[in-house]
Amino acid sequence: MARRQVLVDAAPGLTRDRLYGEIQWRGVPFQVVDTGGLEIGAREPLARKMMLQVEKAVQEADLCLFLCDAREGIMPLDRKVADWIRPFGKKILLVVNKVDTETQAPAIHEFSALGLGEPVGIASLHGLGVGDLLDQVVERLSASSFPRKRESDPRFREDDTQGEAALIRVALVGRPNVGKSSLVNRLLNEERVLVDETPGTTRDPVDTYLTFQGRRFCLVDTAGIRARRKLQTKIDKVARLKTSQTIERSDVCVGVLDATQGIVNDDLKLLDEVVTLGRALVLAVNKWDLAKKGLTEEETAETFHRRAPFLRFAPVVAVSAKTGYQVPQLLDRAAWAASQANRKLTAAEKERLIEVLQNDRKAPVGVRNMGLVWAAQVGSAPPVFHFVGRMARPLSDSDRAYLERVVRGLLKWEGTPIRIRTLRRKR
Repeated sequence: MARRQVLVDAAPGLTRDRLYGEIQWRGVPFQVVDTGGLEIGAREPLARKMMLQVEKAVQEADLCLFLCDAREGIMPLDRKVADWIRPFGKKILLVVNKVDTETQAPAIHEFSALGLGEPVGIASLHGLGVGDLLDQVVERLSASSFPRKRESDPRFREDDTQGEAALIRVALVGRPNVGKSSLVNRLLNEERVLVDETPGTTRDPVDTYLTFQGRRFCLVDTAGIRARRKLQTKIDKVARLKTSQTIERSDVCVGVLDATQGIVNDDLKLLDEVVTLGRALVLAVNKWDLAKKGLTEEETAETFHRRAPFLRFAPVVAVSAKTGYQVPQLLDRAAWAASQANRKLTAAEKERLIEVLQNDRKAPVGVRNMGLVWAAQVGSAPPVFHFVGRMARPLSDSDRAYLERVVRGLLKWEGTPIRIRTLRRKR
């Protein structure tokens, strides 16, 4: 089934990073990589970084699809790109897009002048000719390419011996320029995603896979999120929507904060969304190398938790993408938080929880008078607890908050939001 995985818009330069996707056609699985548009000879730092990303994608590829625009015809830049790609010695399939009508079909043959073989006409927006294109892709790739050897797959850094069920999806979220992409690159020890001082460099969520200490991770670098009132363009709004969708699909979020700025209102609004969606959470205080001298990690965590009490369950890790300080610990904490989100209440823990609450003389009046008769965990990711009692009236928000504190303190249940529901049993 087709799905929209990358941002699409008429504005040039929308795609910047290498975006990977999995395809299966006629029983043959393969990987496609969407790259940014090439600007041969560009001098701007960001454009040059984009070109390096394209070069890496070409070097990794078994087959390159050279895409042209039927409506514009052969452009000078098309010829420059053709001359640029030939020395790589890769198999090339010339694809002419936007062939929307039969009258446009003859025009595709002029692209043969690029010297890259017979062109294939498609209209990607409407899906016309895409099946024929995929047939040619499968035919042109040699049998030795299937399946692609795992050790040559650029997304994996160690042998993959675990199943898909063990994959932990980690979304890095935060404001622009807090260092999300830099953290991903530091974890991978390569320039996998673009890093630039220009706000909004990352637009599409970028998935990258690695294995660390025997556990498989999918790191998802998301667009820097501003407050909704600050979203000015359609691209900004769509990027924010895709980030929200990425949060919802993740197992755990790493909320990246700037050590030099502390936690600000835009951070709070984004992290509140993470909690509302019930995702496990780790707070990464990046740029620790630039933090105030003498400041401790414990002091920073306490400051953040005072500023945002609803985040007290989230561990705080001071890191530096620049120096590598404590960056690997992020994966350890993320795996731990994901396990907490999927943790199951044992029979012994349930009995202990009920006993403590039934005999808690320091509890709020509402909790003491609830007449607790039963408690159970009824959901995971996030954990959901039901407390059933003979209460005369519904418990208040502060009463439910107290029940949550007991669960966390008694059972050491942190790293994830918890849902508390109270049910009234008829007398």
